[in-house]
Amino acid sequence: MIPAVYFPIEIQHRELPSRLTIAAHLLARGFTVVIGSHWSLITETNQKALPPALYLFKSVNRIQGNAMQSVATHGHIAAANDEEALNAVGDSGYAVAFSENAADACALFFAQSETHRAAIARRFPRLADKIRVSGNPRLDIMLPRNRGMFDTADPRAETCKPYILFNTNYGTINSVWNDRQGVVAVAEAAGAFDGEDRAAKIAEFDAIVAWEKANFQAMTALLAWSVENIRGVNFVVRPHPAERVRHWEKMLAKLPGARLIDRSDPHPWIAAAHLVVHTGCTTGLEAVLLGRPALNLLPHDHPTCDRIVTYANPTVRSWQDAARAMTEFLQNGNGPITTHDPSAALDTYLPSYRDNAAARLMADGLIDELARHGVRGGGAAFALRGPWFEKPVNDLMRQKYDVNAGDIQTGLATAARLAGVAFSAEMETLAPGTFVLKPTG
Repeated sequence: MIPAVYFPIEIQHRELPSRLTIAAHLLARGFTVVIGSHWSLITETNQKALPPALYLFKSVNRIQGNAMQSVATHGHIAAANDEEALNAVGDSGYAVAFSENAADACALFFAQSETHRAAIARRFPRLADKIRVSGNPRLDIMLPRNRGMFDTADPRAETCKPYILFNTNYGTINSVWNDRQGVVAVAEAAGAFDGEDRAAKIAEFDAIVAWEKANFQAMTALLAWSVENIRGVNFVVRPHPAERVRHWEKMLAKLPGARLIDRSDPHPWIAAAHLVVHTGCTTGLEAVLLGRPALNLLPHDHPTCDRIVTYANPTVRSWQDAARAMTEFLQNGNGPITTHDPSAALDTYLPSYRDNAAARLMADGLIDELARHGVRGGGAAFALRGPWFEKPVNDLMRQKYDVNAGDIQTGLATAARLAGVAFSAEMETLAPGTFVLKPTG
């Protein structure tokens, strides 16, 4: 086993900046990093080709669990955090996308809080002594001292100012997987219906569909009202990557005052927004962390789990109440959007969000896990042990992850500044979108 960590990336804007910050800490301590597309790095041929080291997975559903089990059979160690749990509250929220097979295969799991750690330990007692509380490095990059990385990340945002950002999240009813059958198949593969009572799981899924439809109806009514009644600001609609863009193109053709921003990193759009409006989405939490006002329009609570954003943002139950809150905010700077204080929710559910330490703590944990297997930084050359398979890329994969060498170089330089570390490294392109970063001193 060599001193290296493999970072499979699925959603570039969500995972790459924080993973590069962890990578900066690893490189500074003499560890090689391989970073590339999720689909390429978990392809079994490539698991066999990569020298045995440590994989860090970004979530723990059944699909990820299958990959964890596979890498372990080829001599690697599987570690993970859970990006799907960032906005979660309570045991049901923390465990909703945590599969049995991931719990079996995971040698090290990073929790975002002590509450998160305790919930997972209760759900999977066999994991209890394999959990480390680290926080989430996505929070690090949104701290005031680190926000400069978003200033010029998408120059289109500057041309739209001032604007209200309507961030949508309807990947079940307006899915890139097309119809209900396609969505159910993907959910099935991820383990959404695992358990003894499949009928109850299907009923939960149907309740989520109904919840999403109510959110969608409220959001589209508010958007139409805003375009008709609000003057002096622009309107930007940013769909979730799991949504079909064509649906929004057809809808916005009837609302010429709104602009569609497709397949974009949300952070620069949030950071430059006059106001962020959403329906229970993690972007509302990110808005608070980026210092932007946000409004959560949520007709009903989620049917299976609570979310931090319900407490971190002012939450209203109808589009009419949302319209009144927006009017107060835009006309007078008053009302719930201005007066709501998110600090209690953040301190309760993300107590380490101010520490700027999550990336370092995760790097520490990865290094300790490798040391437990007798591996320490430096002293081992990286060399493939077999042929590399170049995974074909479809449009959906490319929309999620499309990274070149320049992106890695620029992102790593920024990450090193955020991490407060210095190192020298060389970069080798292993395959399109997949790169080996080796410390050189």
